[in-house]
Amino acid sequence: MSTLAGLARACAFGRHMPLEKLARRAELVARRRLADRLGPRAPAAPAARAAAAPPQPLFAPRPGCAVAPRGAGFAVMLLNRCVEMPGPGIDWQAPGPGPRAQLWRMTLHYMEYLEGAEDALWARLVSDWLDANARPRPGAWADAWNAYTLATRACVWMDELARRRARLPASLVARAEESLLGQLAFLARHLETDLGGNHLIRDLRALIRGAAYFEGRAPEGWRRRAVARLRREVARQILPDGMHFERSPSYHCQVMADLLDCRAALAAEGAWLDGPLAAMAIAAADLAHPDGGVALLNDAGLSMARPPSECLAAYTRLIGPAPAPRETFAFPDAGCFGMRRGPLYLVADCGRIAPDDLPAHGHGDALGFELSVDGRRVIVDQGVFEYAEGPRRDAARSTAAHNTLALAGAEQAEFFGAFRCGRRPEVTLERWEAGPKGISLEGRHDGYRTAPGRPVHRRRFDAHATGVTIEDRLAGGPTADATAGFLLHPDIRAEPGPDGKAVRLHLGGCARLVVAATAPIRLEPAIWWPDLGVERRTTRLNVLAGRGPLRLITRITLLEGNAP
Repeated sequence: MSTLAGLARACAFGRHMPLEKLARRAELVARRRLADRLGPRAPAAPAARAAAAPPQPLFAPRPGCAVAPRGAGFAVMLLNRCVEMPGPGIDWQAPGPGPRAQLWRMTLHYMEYLEGAEDALWARLVSDWLDANARPRPGAWADAWNAYTLATRACVWMDELARRRARLPASLVARAEESLLGQLAFLARHLETDLGGNHLIRDLRALIRGAAYFEGRAPEGWRRRAVARLRREVARQILPDGMHFERSPSYHCQVMADLLDCRAALAAEGAWLDGPLAAMAIAAADLAHPDGGVALLNDAGLSMARPPSECLAAYTRLIGPAPAPRETFAFPDAGCFGMRRGPLYLVADCGRIAPDDLPAHGHGDALGFELSVDGRRVIVDQGVFEYAEGPRRDAARSTAAHNTLALAGAEQAEFFGAFRCGRRPEVTLERWEAGPKGISLEGRHDGYRTAPGRPVHRRRFDAHATGVTIEDRLAGGPTADATAGFLLHPDIRAEPGPDGKAVRLHLGGCARLVVAATAPIRLEPAIWWPDLGVERRTTRLNVLAGRGPLRLITRITLLEGNAP
């Protein structure tokens, strides 16, 4: 990329960044550099004491335990990867230094893997963390003392201390609580207002939880400050239709769970959250596939956050009956539309890829979709393998990885780095109708406006209980080759037809669907990333649409009965 093009890209990214965020980032960077130069110093714990009866956790511990003794050391599951640690304690900088391993190190310091551990193992590893990390080492702001990491770990510790405190050594409880006070005081000074989004919600949740766990002037100050900021963030981040503004079903569930936690900790003072949470509950129910997992739109993973069922169960316990999934649904502010009719579940994306000032979790998936049949995923979104900058991250965000129309040599959005985006598409909803027989959805985007001919992609979905018809139009001057891709779930077997324009899809050994197009269909090996760190081989159907202007029709039709 030329210097001029790189500058234009950076400007396209930077023009969306509010001055408030840029100033806060500069402030935090300066603080980190100063702390690294001064060397390890334990944060001062304010004068406070644990409440006589700390609130009990809202959510049950995750099942199982992802850490176990292995010989003289340990084995820990981090992002679906087993990390071996040969020493007598945890290597708190595993699995290695540098930005590529940062998320794995952060996950190690979340300590969520200890939720299902026996008391002796929990006590041993919390004590080990205190020995190794009570004073932030240079660079610890990237993992152990990263604000998001600290906010996650603090809530895990408070949950587990509330559950276990009567069974743990009193000396460890006292030591852990003193450290928690120092960590939360540190967090209060390092809130991620430079990022915002789900990170800031998690930070505020930790301070609100800390104010419910501890008593004193400092915790009371955390509560007042966090509640004031939370009101502002909820108004901004929860769209009028109830979807979280980062437009990822996984992060929607994470934010919903964090807000439910805040609601429980605030008791009657948090009643103002009931309205936003009711709207979020509807979105959580509608954007869950029949298998119970989230739709994988944008950065999302099947186990990245608490599943919709847990969020809805907590909502029921705390606020009232959770909503049931609807037969048709529309979230026009977020751009998510769909249908749950007969054996079909369809969810389509016809909205902005992300908030303008927070494109970190956005993908080039405008007018993409996912499809389940008979309760099983059939056409799946690409998902995401990792957040480190590199080929996998680039591929996960690319247009060609999604179930939409891709143009050779062009992208819907100009992604760069691990989380940045320069140019991004304008996505327009042109039609949405829901009736007793099905739905009709039409939208367009101008993400290819920098390509020759400035083509505009328009897509229409007509769906009912027995199938889906997709019409793609590419308007504009002569363009490069266009391909409509459909990524199959690994359990689906594709059988090409004799004319090259139809494919049978086999579910459980029986042909259940036919995909037929007005252009040739090519089967190609592909990869699916259903979760961070998980990679599965599968097949992609690529409909070779040719060069625009074009009109392509693809029909996905249910077969009657169970064909061989």
